Amino acid sequence: MNATLAQQVQGSALFEGLSPAQVEQLLAIAEEAEVARGRALFEEGASGDALYLVLSGELEILKKDAAGAQLPLARVGPGQVLGEMSLLGGSARRSATARALGEVRLLRLPTARFAPLLARDEVPALKLVLNLARVMSRRLLQMNEKLVEGQGARREELSAFQKVLSDWSF
Repeated sequence: MNATLAQQVQGSALFEGLSPAQVEQLLAIAEEAEVARGRALFEEGASGDALYLVLSGELEILKKDAAGAQLPLARVGPGQVLGEMSLLGGSARRSATARALGEVRLLRLPTARFAPLLARDEVPALKLVLNLARVMSRRLLQMNEKLVEGQGARREELSAFQKVLSDWSF
């Protein structure tokens, strides 16, 4: 892998705290990938086999509702991670679809190549998992905040509706 790529990934939360040699060790098992605009990087329900770090471009994360319609959940761009469940959960199924909004360049870290490093307690792998836990913790916090906001909005709507109903005379 080239020095520019190493420099680019070192600035991401996923590679935070790793030395240049440790970054190189992880880049040696990774590969670059590209996704054309409108194409899916992966589909919901498909078997997961890698974690991805977005190098350039943007992807939309979509989740199917009960009727099968795809609802947008989030957007991920440069420096952000997706597919982490595959790296940590082995052959986990993809929980959502990731579709490219434009040309996207990614770093792909295959589970099959990462797992042996983790099994040997290699420091770069352990640091990457710690960083991944931090990323996931921030995401959980954001989801909790959105959930609370949504509940507050629902309560306000219900209260307004109850007010309208109480004004009706039957």
